[in-house]
Amino acid sequence: MLSPKWFLLCSIIICSLMSISLGSSWTTIGTMGVALMGVGEGLGIPAPMSAGAILSGAFFGDKQSPQSDTTNFAPAVAGTDLYSHVRSMLWTTIPGLGCR
Repeated sequence: MLSPKWFLLCSIIICSLMSISLGSSWTTIGTMGVALMGVGEGLGIPAPMSAGAILSGAFFGDKQSPQSDTTNFAPAVAGTDLYSHVRSMLWTTIPGLGCR
């Protein structure tokens, strides 16, 4: 079902969505990341490329998740609301998804 041609993009999307829903990059890496590394190895994708896609997606989702502790802590200390903080972080987190 998953073509090697689309594996890296799908890995980024899967890890981003999981990390956004959980609010934790480490949980995403420890569960979905381990599974995707095995799938990537089976598809013949180089391990560093698979790891980069997994980490990029997981850290992106963690920074954008309203459930993440650091995403909640920073606007509380700065005196702003959560969603304007999340929108302002898009300028620095989106370019990280494209650099692979």
